[in-house]
Amino acid sequence: MQADYRAFIEIVFQNNENIVQSWHLDGYNFFVVGMDGGQWTAASRRGYNLRDSVSQCTTQVCPKSWTAVYVALDNVGMWNLRSEFWARQYLGQQFYLRVYTTSTSLRDEYLIPKNALLCGRARCLSGG
Repeated sequence: MQADYRAFIEIVFQNNENIVQSWHLDGYNFFVVGMDGGQWTAASRRGYNLRDSVSQCTTQVCPKSWTAVYVALDNVGMWNLRSEFWARQYLGQQFYLRVYTTSTSLRDEYLIPKNALLCGRARCLSGG
């Protein structure tokens, strides 16, 4: 999945099973803005807490319920969102998000170091 740098995305975790599910965003935080029992609908957004939501990197979703999070895409690169339920993680219940920008500013992302060890056909496109 691709997204733009400095955007916000909404992720809704819907749990229709009879077990608690946990989800983890590797290395980044998100804001838990809503949770409730039953099925999530677009009308569920009216109950979101947008004033003082909790920032965390892992959230749980109770059985037969949903949890909604907002993610501030404040870092360029690859992000990984995965299940904390080992059997599901092992089977690949996760996804990668590429946060992209056309900017080449060092403020946003550092260039690969000139002394980086490269393998195979990899090479630095910035002239290094």
